[in-house]
Amino acid sequence: MSNWEEKANHHAAELARLTVEAADHGPEPLPEDEAAVLGTMISVERQLLIEAMTGLDRDDEPDVAAIPGVAEFDAGFLYGLAFARALDEAKVEIDRVRRRRVLRLVKGRSTGGAGRAAGSQGSPASGTGR
Repeated sequence: MSNWEEKANHHAAELARLTVEAADHGPEPLPEDEAAVLGTMISVERQLLIEAMTGLDRDDEPDVAAIPGVAEFDAGFLYGLAFARALDEAKVEIDRVRRRRVLRLVKGRSTGGAGRAAGSQGSPASGTGR
């Protein structure tokens, strides 16, 4: 993997992380000063991603790199892939949380509703530890 490719992947992942951070704030809008800082960080990462893609395109395909807009398009595509990966990871985590809830419910019913004692972590041998 070339240095430009590493930089492009890093900036795409960082841009996706910042976007998720902005979206994960909840129903209340971000305070203006926080939104300004986050917006600035997103803008800088976007530009760094475009610059990394320009370098990568120049190394890999010099004739294509001369065409206006190619690096921006490639950067947008790479960002889309990174964002999709972040969404997939979030879906996996949501599924894990749901499964834990279902397993707790099933375990509670199978023990007659008594469940484990409060604060009990279970033992590794019993498979009930966290």
